[in-house]
Amino acid sequence: MSDSARRQLLVEVGGCLFAAAADEVREVMDPTEATPVPGAIQGVLGLLNRRGKVIVAGELGTFLGVESEPGVESALVVFADGDRRVALMVDRVIGMASYSATELDVESDLLEALGARDLAVGVGHFGPRPYIRLDVPAIFARVFDQAGDRERSIRLGSTVR
Repeated sequence: MSDSARRQLLVEVGGCLFAAAADEVREVMDPTEATPVPGAIQGVLGLLNRRGKVIVAGELGTFLGVESEPGVESALVVFADGDRRVALMVDRVIGMASYSATELDVESDLLEALGARDLAVGVGHFGPRPYIRLDVPAIFARVFDQAGDRERSIRLGSTVR
C-alpha cells in the first residue's frame, strides 16, 4: 500500500458515516456496562476495565451532536492516542476501507452542518455515501480536557497525573 493510500475503519452513527485511521483503532468490542463517573462530561458513559487497563467509555454521537440509533449492531470502538484509550459507542461498524488523505474535502458543507466541526478533518466518499473523517486527537482533547483541568482528567482515568 502506498503512502497516499491508507486503511481506515468506517462506522455509522445516526445514519451518518464516520471514519478513523486504522492505526488509531485498537479494537472493536461488544457493548458492555460502564461504571458511571459522577460529574463526568456529557457523552461519557463511565469507565471500563479492559485487560487490566481502565478506559473511558463514551457515546460518539453525543460528542458529534448526532442522534444515535443504538441497536443489535451497536459496538464500542476502542481508539488510541499514545498510551491512552477511549471506547466510543457507535450504531454499527461498516468495516475497513482504503483512503487517500489528498481525496478528503476539508471545506465541505457537510462539515459545517456537523455539530462538532472541530472533531472532523474532512469529508470523503465510500461508494456513493459521504463520510466524515474524525480527528481522533481532538476527540481525546474533548474527553480528557487537555486544556489543563487536572481534576477532571484524573476523574476520567487519564494516565497523566
